[in-house]
Amino acid sequence: METVLEIIHFIGIISFSAAGAMVAIDNETDWFGVVFLSVITCFGGGLIRDIIAGQSIGRELPVVLTDMNTEIIVSISTATLIFLLAFIFKRKYVEEEKFVDQINNVLDAFGIGVFSAAGTAAYMALDIYSPVVPMVLGMISSIGGSITRDVILGKIPVILCKRIYALATLAGSAVYYITAKFIVVGQDYCDVVSTVACVIVIVAIRMCATVFEWNMPKAIDFAKIRAESEEKNEEKATVSAEK
Repeated sequence: METVLEIIHFIGIISFSAAGAMVAIDNETDWFGVVFLSVITCFGGGLIRDIIAGQSIGRELPVVLTDMNTEIIVSISTATLIFLLAFIFKRKYVEEEKFVDQINNVLDAFGIGVFSAAGTAAYMALDIYSPVVPMVLGMISSIGGSITRDVILGKIPVILCKRIYALATLAGSAVYYITAKFIVVGQDYCDVVSTVACVIVIVAIRMCATVFEWNMPKAIDFAKIRAESEEKNEEKATVSAEK
């Protein structure tokens, strides 16, 4: 079961790294920028999570700085591969931008699913304070890197304005916690089943949000209001011209 969990974990790293690399390429960064932002997307959330909660379990340094050399190499290799594919097939990449965005969305959804599960699992012991604690830390683990990446790029983080993102990761973390704590607790396959359940929930929510265009409500949709105002002004101008 440990092998299965490791395979899922590395697939998550590859998925998340590829998604981060695609975002970096869309923002026209160079090779270093693609690699750097890919690694940030993948491990930035875990770094933030460990800084926030690491002291609670006696962890002096974040895991990414002490025990993830292989994972970082996989992330860098994935980002470099995506960069080379985009460089070689640049015209095709641009022409198929919509399809690339769809692939990015799927990879990102799988990645945050795996990292939500890993983040929740790492701090299950902190449920002595509240069951919500490991769930929130799982959410931070999965979205912290994406937020950091978008801030570096000078953009409003996607999770604050588009698609059901943060709530999906929180729901997945909750599913992991409930599954591991109450359903398959003590079983050899506990981690694997809980991780798979978490990933399925998050991917399902994210895909439904994409297909059905689910978004969290906004106080004001400025773009829509401005478009309506411009349309009314054009109608008034047309009527005035006819007179």
